[in-house]
Amino acid sequence: MRPISKAVPPRTFTHAHRQRLDRAVTHYLRKCYKTNTAARASEFAAHLGLTVEYVSWLASKILGKSLHKYLREQQVAYAARLLRTGPLPVEEIAIRSGFGTPGTFYRWFLAIYGVPPGAFRELKK
Repeated sequence: MRPISKAVPPRTFTHAHRQRLDRAVTHYLRKCYKTNTAARASEFAAHLGLTVEYVSWLASKILGKSLHKYLREQQVAYAARLLRTGPLPVEEIAIRSGFGTPGTFYRWFLAIYGVPPGAFRELKK
């Protein structure tokens, strides 16, 4: 005779989970901005003391998108603020916003805003 197993209900995440993840990402990215280091999902997981696989799974369930994409979107939003408010060169903004290389920054900025960073700056004047 087989033992009766109880089905475990799927885990649901609330707005509070989203807020906690947002705060953790913000804290991590501020550290990257301050030290001019590239933001990476693996380093974010290490920052939390968790495995990258678990944090990536958790982020995809809470956010509905990959952790990598979410980090990049947050970095591009920060870079857009820098472009709007200051005279820094685009290459400097790429580094200050936690991108490893200006090429990666250009690619992600173009994908999100549809224009290169320099053109974005001119549009926002």
